[in-house]
Amino acid sequence: MKKTTISLLLAGLTIAGGLGGCTKLTRGFDENPNTASDAPSTLQLTGAQLAEGLFMSGESARTANIWAGVFRGADRQYQALQNYITTTQDYSTPWTIAYQSCMTQLRIVESKATSVGNKQLTGIAQASEGLMIGTVAALWGDVPYSQAFVENTPPTFDAQATVYAATQTLLTTAIGNLTANAGAGASVSADIFYGGNQFKWVAAAHSLKARYYLHVKNYASALTEAQQGITSSANDLLMPYAGAVGISANPYWDFLNNRTAYLDGVGSYAPTLLLARTNSKTNETARYKYFYNDSDPSIYSDRDPNWIDGAFQATSSFPLITYVETQAIIAECQARAGNTAAAITALNNLRAYDASTYTGSGALYTAYVASDFTPGGVANPTSSGQTAAAALLKEVLLEKYFSLIGQIEEFNDVRRTNNLIGVPINTSTASALPQRFLYPLVELNTNPNTPNPVPSLFTKTPVNQ
Repeated sequence: MKKTTISLLLAGLTIAGGLGGCTKLTRGFDENPNTASDAPSTLQLTGAQLAEGLFMSGESARTANIWAGVFRGADRQYQALQNYITTTQDYSTPWTIAYQSCMTQLRIVESKATSVGNKQLTGIAQASEGLMIGTVAALWGDVPYSQAFVENTPPTFDAQATVYAATQTLLTTAIGNLTANAGAGASVSADIFYGGNQFKWVAAAHSLKARYYLHVKNYASALTEAQQGITSSANDLLMPYAGAVGISANPYWDFLNNRTAYLDGVGSYAPTLLLARTNSKTNETARYKYFYNDSDPSIYSDRDPNWIDGAFQATSSFPLITYVETQAIIAECQARAGNTAAAITALNNLRAYDASTYTGSGALYTAYVASDFTPGGVANPTSSGQTAAAALLKEVLLEKYFSLIGQIEEFNDVRRTNNLIGVPINTSTASALPQRFLYPLVELNTNPNTPNPVPSLFTKTPVNQ
């Protein structure tokens, strides 16, 4: 801290006799001792992960779930989102969070950690970056990446497929760093996701690789990575929330309690279908109650996302990549490859998780067998006209859809599969579901490299063509 008194300044003037000039006399006076110009890399990791958690569980997730048929935008600007009315200004904040608050900080952490040979911290930051840039590419398509962190240079927009490939390389590098001294690293308390646990990070990185291979429809590679991914819900990658209002509360809870009646599930596809999914082996009432609340007198509107005693409480951790998603990827990839028995095994792993998670009245998840998917089987009514293979794949996709309620992956899967599960269009003024987030106004105004013509809300991203 700089401390300057009048007596010291006068002494300096006497000694210098004017020889030093104004620059020497005023040097340091424009520095605020209370504003840090740098910070330890561990603290920067915490800040970046907080931003990442906010992006994944906040505004972007709510928008994605309205367009995936999970929730309804019921009031004011959320009613506009329900009707696919949105502007470039709506995406400036998420874009800034992703690039400035998260990935720029992670790059600084990686640089500092690498300079001192801390492979553990480097790998954690790289895996965190992989989670973020893969999601950004999924939502926007072509995005800045290879030049995004070069100062004073408007970055070019890399092709979406190129960004996905770079994400895979980054995650592979992260795994290499994390396994270089696996088990030998000290606890990284600043890592709010896993506390520096390298084994959990390696598994999560493999699950992330599986997710992003799935996005580009490389099902063989997605399967290989998922089989090395998260093997237990105890090892899920979660954003923790402490519940302090306006400080550390789950963003869904915070939004629902500050923007009452803006967001609910009235008429939405997911809750309607959940209540209709009843057969001799399945009853989804308990899962419905976990994600939606329509029986408590204190709710703000019918079918609130369950912020009272379900998925969206103030202290509810938010899933970033999980055992459930990993098993769903395995099930889908096996089903697409024609490996029916393996697909059903993974699907039944999910149903076993459901049975242990959504307990109480209205919970039934008996294991499926192959005959359940043949025409006329429990999971394939004759009226559906589906083959056994088609029925199995759709059941897997529906299981994932209901398991990931509230997460961005809902929107990604609906677009990737060309809406195989049948999410209805919200408004008669549109002929298709939204296909991407709009490039933000902040980028359009400052970066001459923004794609031209600018894609519309209904322009499919390249990997979903």
